[in-house]
Order: sequence, then C-alpha cells, then structure tokens
Amino acid sequence: MVRTRALAAGALAVLLLVGAYAWVGCGEAPAAEELLLHSGAGIKPPVEEVIAAFQRETGISVRANYGPSNMLLGNLKLREEGDLFLPGDDFYIEEAREADLVTEARSVAAFVPVIMVRQGNPLNIRSVQDLVGPEVRLAIADRRTAAVGRITGAIFEKNDISASRVEERVVYTSTTAPELGQAVTLGHADATIVWRPVALQYEAGTEVVEIEPERNVISPVAIGIIRTSRRPEAARRFVEFITSEFGREVFARHGYDVDDGG
Repeated sequence: MVRTRALAAGALAVLLLVGAYAWVGCGEAPAAEELLLHSGAGIKPPVEEVIAAFQRETGISVRANYGPSNMLLGNLKLREEGDLFLPGDDFYIEEAREADLVTEARSVAAFVPVIMVRQGNPLNIRSVQDLVGPEVRLAIADRRTAAVGRITGAIFEKNDISASRVEERVVYTSTTAPELGQAVTLGHADATIVWRPVALQYEAGTEVVEIEPERNVISPVAIGIIRTSRRPEAARRFVEFITSEFGREVFARHGYDVDDGG
C-alpha cells in the first residue's frame, strides 16, 4: 500500500513537472508574426516575388490583399486594419497621409503607361490621339477605383482630348489594370492604356505602342506603414526589403522603372 502511494505520488510529481515545463514553453515561444499588406492589383507579380523572398529570409509571414487602389484606400479609411499600404500610384499614399492613415512612406518604383493594341495593330494606332479614332473600341479603367484609370484620364487631358470624345470610343470599363490586358487579348477591345509591366504579361496576343515622354504621365509607386500597425518593426523590415537593391531588381525585371535611391 505504501509502495502504491509512493508510485502514485511520483507519477503526480512527474505530471506536474511536465505540465509546468509545457506551460513555460508555451509562454516563451514567440507568436508567429504575420503582416497584412494592402496592394494594388496591377503590382501583384513583383510583389508576390518580393514577399516570397522576404518570408524565406526573415521567417515573417506576409498576407497580401490585392485590389483597386482607391477601393483599398476607402476600406482603409473605414477600418484601419493591416500593416502596409502599397497602391499603384503614390497619389493614394498622399491621400492616406492627409487622412493620417500612414506614417513613413518610401518610393518603390514607377509605372510607365503604354498603349496596348491587338496583335498586328490592325487599326495602326501610333499615338494617344489615335485612341479616339472613329473605328477604335477602347477599354479604360474606372478612375474612381483604379490608379491606371486616374492616370489615363490625366494622359487624355495632357493631350487635349476631351472626356466626351473618349467616352464615345469606350466599350469596356474595368476596375483593375489586369482586366484591361484581358479585354484586349480576348478581342473585346482594340486598345487601352495600361502599365508597361501589365502589357508585358499579355505579349502573346497584343503589342505595345510607346507614348512619347512629353505626352505621358508617369506614376510613382510608394509603400507606407499604416499608422495603427501592431507590428511596426516587422513592417519597417518589409519596407527596407522591398526598397532594397534586391527589391528594385525584382521590379526592374518585371518591366518597372526604378530609381537608384531605393
């Protein structure tokens, strides 16, 4: 009986020690970090590549929420959720700054708009003016939702083309840049204005017509840390990573213009 009680007491002691060890172990184990990045849909290919490399190097997980830049900003104003904001145009970063939604921000790259036409360029479109020709079926992005839509409007204005002339030619309106590429590739439209990196994704069924620099509107791309981020240090590490030499090389490989300042 004495031996039985001793064995029971010993077993209880072992269980208590194991439980205590497990409790301490749980308390000391660091919680897995995950950043939430709100990113413009048109930037997805290079952003995904940078995220994968960042996760391998740091062990910090990044969950990306892709969508139209203006809609991302609108949602951010309603619910300050997430850690990083990377829209397709730094116009939206400035809007977020004015609304006190982001703190520090840094330049990542720049979008250069191009004209995208069907393979063979059957309508011989060579300039922005040609986009409002009588036979052209034009696809554009909604300037209220997508960065490329806002820039497209600015390009037409810079080339003295009225909104009414543009509207006469529009047969398709999108909310994101990739949808424009699909519209021209599938023959739903003859031409569009889209970011060069997006156009390069649809080389098989389309062609690129460059816009003369003096008639174009370049769109800088910047990333900002959301003011209410619960992981500001991890967010700062991602900003440093995406604006590093490696990050710039990734964006350059995908057809973006990058500066030499990081």
